[in-house]
Amino acid sequence: MADEEIVKYVRDSLNSGRSKDAIRASLSEAGWGEADINNAFKVCDYVLSGKRHGWVQPFFAFLMIICAVSAGIYFLWQDRLDLADTNSVRVRNFYSRLAASEISFTDSGEMIFPDEQRFLTKKEEYVEEKQDFIEANLKTMQLTLYRGGAAEKEIEILTKGRLGSWWETPTGNYGVIVKEVNHFSSIGKVWMPYSIQFYGNYFIHGWPHYNDGTPVQKTYSGGCIRLSDEGAKEVFDFAKKGMPILVFEDMPDRGFGTLVPKVQNAGLPAISAESFLISNVASGETIVEKNSNEKLPTASITKLMTGVVAHELIYLGSSIRVGQLPTSTTGGSSSTKAFHFNSGSYYTGFDLLYPLLMQSSNDAANVLASFSGSRLFVKSMNDKAASLNMLDTRFADPSGLSTQDVSTAKDISKLLQYIYYKRPFIFDIGKGVEFERNGLIKIGDSISIGDLANFNEFSGETDLIGMKNGETKAAGQTIASVWNIHTPSGDVPVSIIVLNSGDRYSDTKNLLNWLKSNYETL
Repeated sequence: MADEEIVKYVRDSLNSGRSKDAIRASLSEAGWGEADINNAFKVCDYVLSGKRHGWVQPFFAFLMIICAVSAGIYFLWQDRLDLADTNSVRVRNFYSRLAASEISFTDSGEMIFPDEQRFLTKKEEYVEEKQDFIEANLKTMQLTLYRGGAAEKEIEILTKGRLGSWWETPTGNYGVIVKEVNHFSSIGKVWMPYSIQFYGNYFIHGWPHYNDGTPVQKTYSGGCIRLSDEGAKEVFDFAKKGMPILVFEDMPDRGFGTLVPKVQNAGLPAISAESFLISNVASGETIVEKNSNEKLPTASITKLMTGVVAHELIYLGSSIRVGQLPTSTTGGSSSTKAFHFNSGSYYTGFDLLYPLLMQSSNDAANVLASFSGSRLFVKSMNDKAASLNMLDTRFADPSGLSTQDVSTAKDISKLLQYIYYKRPFIFDIGKGVEFERNGLIKIGDSISIGDLANFNEFSGETDLIGMKNGETKAAGQTIASVWNIHTPSGDVPVSIIVLNSGDRYSDTKNLLNWLKSNYETL
């Protein structure tokens, strides 16, 4: 019998106009066997040929029931929803639960641990309070169960998300959200025994297996924390909803250098920006600033958070059909070269990140937000800001057009630090780096990435790590950038942020040159 997932994929692809050869190629790349592919096409050909007889819907309803029963194991039906169908009430309800209720992807209590000391401080707090909690130390690959503040059981962590990858396991202070004896991942198309959701699409679980019971190969996970089935059951039985889960990953030693000033109190060049900040991304140290705690409109710097939240909230391998849009707009200065969306066409979430971050496309921001609904997406942006301790930041839309999108240079530096350590591909995309695929998902199928112009004015600079610019009448010109500064003791990542500037390019260039002239650099 043909698998429900592959039948639905083939049917939707045929309805969208894709050729059979293209569909077969995509399924083969995703790991489906020839027999499965042929069976799916046979079912779809049979069904589509009978459309005129009016029995298509009853047939598919019957087929879905048979496929569900044949699975033989309980699972939540929303895991098999077509998340691309954002007009579906069931899909919107799913995202409502994901973003606003007990399975929200984050909350304002989350902490990002840039160093071991903050992790240990939070752990000591739970111990002193004699709390039951779970510690997942991805540095030692040990998961520890604490009862009444005392360590009770250690369990080996078998795999995690690879550091620096798109699916790096998120660190922080979380809690048990949902428990499932056997969770079906519609992303990986595998069963995950004794699953505990602790953040978005991230779980602690036993060893995954396919429908026929075949275990997956031992490799890095898609970001989840994998245990043996025996270990996962122990954690599952111990965990209670709301129980704290501490996840820590020690940052690898990158051999950062030290910024040593040549002279003290070096004079600054003329800077037009109302607020600016230069800070050491590795240490968080402020090098020089002006009004860095002043709340100001951010313009399209907002889209950095849009990209982060889209990645952590949405399965970006799914596609979305774009409805009627207003005239395509961009936050950049070269709108005549901007990518324009075609109403009725399908775009994958991964591909949408490129016009979002390279061209500051407001349409891309709004389409990404429509996966979950704009209101819930913006709420998640604000939740994420709170989790990063960006206490003076508020987002009102995913594009940065609103005058109510406000932040401070200090807060923006925290976002840049998070992206640098945990989501570096956001910076890469903004520079125009073309990724061919993410796992089994091919990138660039729905948008020709190589044809996109880059509106980030420093994108060609060798020492640029990442950036995002913006401009509105209320915000003036804005820019948030991270640079690699070469020193005799090693490289140092430095962020330069300017808000309400009359000339963001000159201001950034002058601050960068000032840093290189007044500190020991190579």
